[in-house]
Amino acid sequence: MADVLAPGLWWLHGTRGSNVYLVEADDGRLALVDTGFGSSSGAILEEIQALGGKLAAVLLTHLHRDHTGAAAAVRAATGALVHLGRGDCLQRGDGYILHPAVGRTHVLRRMSGRTHRVPREDTVVDVVMTGEVEVLPGIRAVPVAGHTPGAYCFLVDRLDAAFVGDLVISHGGELTRSMKFANSDDAAYLESIRQFAVIAPGAGLPGHGAPVMQGFGDALRGLAELPRRRGFAPSIERALRLARFTKGMSATRSAPESRGEERATGPREN
Repeated sequence: MADVLAPGLWWLHGTRGSNVYLVEADDGRLALVDTGFGSSSGAILEEIQALGGKLAAVLLTHLHRDHTGAAAAVRAATGALVHLGRGDCLQRGDGYILHPAVGRTHVLRRMSGRTHRVPREDTVVDVVMTGEVEVLPGIRAVPVAGHTPGAYCFLVDRLDAAFVGDLVISHGGELTRSMKFANSDDAAYLESIRQFAVIAPGAGLPGHGAPVMQGFGDALRGLAELPRRRGFAPSIERALRLARFTKGMSATRSAPESRGEERATGPREN
């Protein structure tokens, strides 16, 4: 079963890629936040069935495949509406699909895409988000462009929590920023951190790393004040963080790693 992080909030097992969360809206309907890689669909559907709920929405924080790979399969199996920011969508006829762009950090995927095109099912986007909007009762979507043009965070005031995608990464409760070259617009990304930090709640549920259930808002406000390091300065610390990130993204999440009970330990310049 999934880890229960709070009443009506679950961190799913059996997925690969990004973290995948389920959350209950104020009216009792369920929303899935991100979907991991395409291979995660079976585990996601099993968890939804085990919880016995009706999935109403698939909320995508941004377009990268490690967050959206299973969205089409989950939509087809459940009828849930896929939500995505307008900047990450591609218009197709009278509707929209997930933009087929590949993240800058997915080097091998970019190279393989140039050498052999593999047919991939389009992910239909049912609800194209612009500006701040309530997607389900008690769940607010807030734009945080920069990592990708259409990136979003999702706030759940009842839980004093936010799903933050790749706005920040959690390393044992320590918050770090996405690497500069991984962002579509780094200046916009840093500004989004500054703006979101003003309203950031106590708990933060990132796309990678353990959820930070206490002190998230304060840690994000501290991180927002730090400048970027000049140039690229390799270090053992950075190499270890990158190794943990890569391992976590490729591994299948299983039994509780830390029960999701991390407390923010404070940011570092990065």
